[in-house]
Parts: sequence; structure tokens; C-alpha cells
Amino acid sequence: FDIRGFSAADLAPWFARMERRLGVSPWLVAANENNSALRRGASVLGISSGEIQRNVKGCWNLGYCGMGCPTNAKQSMLVTTIPAALARGATLLTRARAWTVEHGNARATAVHCVGLDPGGTDPTARKITVHASTFIVSAGAIGSPALLIRSKAPDPHGTVGKRTFLHPTVVSAALMPDRVDGFAGAPQTIYSDHYLELSPDGPLGYKLEAPPLHPILVATTLPGHGVAHANWMRELAHMHVLIALMRDGFHARSPGGSVGLESDGSPVLDYRLDEFFWDGARRAFASMAEIQFAAGAKTVMPLHSTAASYSSWPAAKAGIAELALEPLQASVVSAHVMGGCPLGPDPKRAVTDPSGRHHHLENLYVFDGSLFPTSVGANPQLSIYGITAKLATELAARLTPRRLG
Repeated sequence: FDIRGFSAADLAPWFARMERRLGVSPWLVAANENNSALRRGASVLGISSGEIQRNVKGCWNLGYCGMGCPTNAKQSMLVTTIPAALARGATLLTRARAWTVEHGNARATAVHCVGLDPGGTDPTARKITVHASTFIVSAGAIGSPALLIRSKAPDPHGTVGKRTFLHPTVVSAALMPDRVDGFAGAPQTIYSDHYLELSPDGPLGYKLEAPPLHPILVATTLPGHGVAHANWMRELAHMHVLIALMRDGFHARSPGGSVGLESDGSPVLDYRLDEFFWDGARRAFASMAEIQFAAGAKTVMPLHSTAASYSSWPAAKAGIAELALEPLQASVVSAHVMGGCPLGPDPKRAVTDPSGRHHHLENLYVFDGSLFPTSVGANPQLSIYGITAKLATELAARLTPRRLG
């Protein structure tokens, strides 16, 4: 992509700045058993693992992270940047959805918004128009492309919404002889990148983590129904779960998905799961099962509609090799959305230039995860914060002493 200015050395000070702002630091509390089992199984197999830093202050270690922090210990934008912006005189417009950007003569002139109901979901009859001299789009890797598409923003090379990446993720559940209580204690504190970077242009690699196991998350993710599903839920306290996040976007056979619009203008994502992905998923299921048995699991079940509960690693290895891997058979989940408005110097391949400025609208910028030309192979939040801090600071310097609008 010939992108310059984003090397590890270039971004290091911006990552450090955001780590300080968001309280990112080593987690000094002992890992819960769901994470400890990942480290233990990896150690038995001679597989490397590491500890994940966390962006928390005063964390109660409740384990509710997957449902939203109930104590505001997580240093999200809600408790950091938004209050800081308001303290500096920013105006926050709530319950409003940016619907279109008005533009002409290669400039954005206004943003037209629709008011939302008190729940912040359903549109009302209220319309809001925002005028400014400079506009920044930060609606995320689905919302930002959708906004530009609805706005009919110039897109002569059809790049908007393309190369959208998800870290598509497969899941493996196991039952341990002792209590795991994966719903208690911080999730995702241990990881393994042993299988992440297999080769620059080889098959899909994947990152292994131990996710939050809040009951509602487990119940809605486990396959099956009725008695079989209920029996697994009864064993929740003994359940161990691993996830494998696929590092998509680094191979010609992994082009990602595309964002488009439904008939009502709402965004829709089309992400095809092909044989290249399923090859990675099968290897990931096997890797997770092997680690879980090495950690002491009694049974392991890949989250797949026809997978059995395997009672040994040889049985799991043979069974996983025969699974029919196709859409609506295996459970594939995602929490990391990237791309769709990739940055780069070439307008034929990128929506914005390396400063985040739209290639065809000179006063419109995109600052969010949609700028990524590939996935990153890890939770992208710090990458998003670091890169947008860099771009926003550079933009502010260029605009000063001009009014920001």
C-alpha cells in the first residue's frame, strides 16, 4: 500500500501517549482459571503465551467486561476523551444519527442528522443540520463507509466499503474437572500468538485468547437447543472456552468483506467465508482442543452444529478433521471491525490520504478503524486510539490558528 509514516517507530510515541491517557498497564492480579488454563495448556505443549495489558483504573475484577463495565473502571471514551472534550468547550449532540454529508466543489458543507428516540435507536421526525469548515467522520468501520455511500461522496474507483476485516473468530468449549468460574475475574488477560504469523503469504494465522464467560454470552453462543444446550449450561462453572481470532487481510485470498446499504439506507456487511478461511478455522479448532486437553479438560466441543463432545485429543483431532465447515454450521463471531475507508497515497486503492483526508473532499477527514488497509491481528482499540491521536493532533496543528468550525 506504500503507506509511510506509520512504522513502529513512528507510532510508538502515540501509542505511549494513549496508554498513559487510558491507563493501559500490566494486569497485576492473578489470572482467572479460564485464562490460566490457556497458559497451562500452552506451557505443557511448549507453546508461547503472554499477558495482555488492560486499560482500567480501579478495576473491581468482576468479570462483567463483556457486558460493559458496571463501575466505569474501563477507561473508555465515555470516561476519558468525551469529558475532556466537554471541559474544553466541545458541544455534544446526543440521540442524533449522522445520515448524509452534503458536499459540492470538492468540499463538504454540512452534515444532515436524524433525531433518535430516547433509547437512541429509532429515528424520529426531528432533523438536525450541522455546518462546519472541517468535518471528521468517526462512525466506525461499518458506519463510516455507510455514511459516505449514503452521501454519494466521490468514489471513482469503488474503494468505499471494500476491504472490511473482522478477525472472524471460532470458539472451542471444554469441561474441566475442577471449577473454572470463567464468569468471575477479568477476561482476556492471557494470549498466545504461536499460530498468528505462519508466513507472510501463507495460510491464515490466528491469535488465541480466553473470552468473557458471562451466562448470557455463553447461552447465546453455544450451539444446539433443548436438553443438550441446557446440560452444557448446567456445567457453566466447569466450562473453559478459547477463541481463535483469524488474521484476515494479509493474503490475496483474504480480501475481506464489503459494506453496502439496505433499501432503507442502513448498512449491511457482506463477508464471504470461503475455503481459505475454513482451512484456518479447522486448524484453529484443532489447536484449541489440543491446548484444552493439555490443560486437563475432560471433554472438548468445537462450537459447530454437528461436532461431538470429544473425550480425548486423538478423538478430537480425528473428529475435527471430518467436520463439514461451511456457513451456518460452525459458529463464527467477531468483535473487531476494521477497514472500509483505507488510507493510502493512491486514490485508486484508498479512500483517504495518509493524513486521513478524503482524496476527493478536501475538508473531510476519516479518523477511526475504517482507515486500516488490513486487519491488525490483535484487538484494534489501541491501534485506533494511537493512529487517530496522531492524525487529529496533526490536523489541529494545520488548522491553528484557524477556527475548527
